[in-house]
Amino acid sequence: MSQKRVLVLCGGLLLMFALVLCRVFWISTDTGYAANASGQSVSEVALPRARGNFLDRSGKLLTGLTKQWYALCVPGDSSYATLFPFVPFAEQTKLYERRNSSTPFLVAVNRDLSAQGIYSYAGAVRYLPLPIAPHLVGYLDGTGHGVAGLEYAYDDLLYQTGDASLVECVTTAQGRLLTGTDPVLHTQAKGTGQDVQLALDAEIQRACEGIAQQYLPRGCIVVADAADNGILASVSMPEFTPGDIARSIRANDTSLINRPLAAFNAGSVFKVVLAVAAYHAGWEWFSTECTSSITVGDQSYRCAQGRAHGTVNLRRALQESCNCYFIELGARLGADRILQAARALGFGAPTPVAPGLKGGAGILPAPATLESDGQLAMFSFGQGELTVTPLQITAMMNVIASDGQYRPPVVVRALTGQGNGATAAPLPTAAPSAVCGSSTAAILRDMLVTVVEEGIGGEAEPAQGGAGGKTGTAQTGQYQPDGRELLNYWFAGFFPAENPRYTVTVLQDGVLPPAHSSAELFAMVADAILAMESG
Repeated sequence: MSQKRVLVLCGGLLLMFALVLCRVFWISTDTGYAANASGQSVSEVALPRARGNFLDRSGKLLTGLTKQWYALCVPGDSSYATLFPFVPFAEQTKLYERRNSSTPFLVAVNRDLSAQGIYSYAGAVRYLPLPIAPHLVGYLDGTGHGVAGLEYAYDDLLYQTGDASLVECVTTAQGRLLTGTDPVLHTQAKGTGQDVQLALDAEIQRACEGIAQQYLPRGCIVVADAADNGILASVSMPEFTPGDIARSIRANDTSLINRPLAAFNAGSVFKVVLAVAAYHAGWEWFSTECTSSITVGDQSYRCAQGRAHGTVNLRRALQESCNCYFIELGARLGADRILQAARALGFGAPTPVAPGLKGGAGILPAPATLESDGQLAMFSFGQGELTVTPLQITAMMNVIASDGQYRPPVVVRALTGQGNGATAAPLPTAAPSAVCGSSTAAILRDMLVTVVEEGIGGEAEPAQGGAGGKTGTAQTGQYQPDGRELLNYWFAGFFPAENPRYTVTVLQDGVLPPAHSSAELFAMVADAILAMESG
């Protein structure tokens, strides 16, 4: 019996051994199982790729200025409980849902948690808590790609700026770090290291944003360097939050419109174009008698508030914004001359801003349209089909503020080495084109100074240095339920009066008479810039 039992036991052991060998052989030949085992042993977590930034003209960061930390949450250890108090509200759901994950993952946190024993990695918050120039800079989609503004225009470059990095973890089958190992940060691909430097001045931009937030609920402010038409500030109101575009869409409050690039009814600010055309055609001497209204065909046109200005020449017509004068001047100039001057000043064509990004062309009436005396009359004082962008108006005023040369607005200065402001590839600028002689520009500049000193633009007078410019009020065809029309209120000008250094356009669009005129806001902008200059 004893011998039989031994044989049975030996047979059982041999059978078990054979089964184990078969199992080992099956495992060794099952590639799917092998792949699954490999996946359990090594986990790779991609870090968000650092996006290139925008700099102002002096190299100050406009994006990516503050750090964003990412913490590695490892299943099975105490990291979940440790992490939760430091995770932003928007990320808490992700952390909760993945708390039982079988692989490590990254979650955004509000500080470096290395001291708490949590593996932490530095990135950058894309936008400042109070974003700067959001309409010009634009915003990103959920994948980190630009979909509006300069973020869109330079998306290919900015997306490739930072290194593509990942965190490699050697883990157990349960997703825990293998004893004795630490996560390792690897660089998969080197970034280009390029940022985009703008003509924008961060201090001037912030000053204009502060003025707009307090006094300009709807409209825009554009500031340019008179020397080269570099755009120093571009503010559009209402504002939006780049990280919460859905809120603006729900609100339907026009906050996503970049107003400096959008077209609006012009009004009397366009009369500067007729002044330029008058000098081209030799009609600068023209004068007429304003009796407060003028009839063209079967239509009567009135000056603002029904005022009779008496005998007016070009200078006084600009000072008082006399519609009657400009209607008569327009009839003598003819549509072709006015259109020629308008095109030379940049109207009727898109304004290049960056690759794939342009300011609106606006509308110049077709010559056939202006064969109608009534249409020509309205065009002559900035009404009818005419629409213009604030960027175009700024460029027009810059011609008068400088030397009679049209210079396309400059928004982007250079491509630079990442974060250090060193110019790597300055971008070429378009050559200026002659609109009028420097002596003509000087005369027109003097006329526009008298608009502020003696005419209807007196509220634009800054505390020092003087200024010149032109007011404008345009009908929009939009009405309140009570029948009151919403109007566009413009002021475009330059300062100081002698040797101007800045051109500024202020627009309040589609509003009832505002508490503070656009001329007043111009003066606030000028005072703020001059105060910064004086320290």
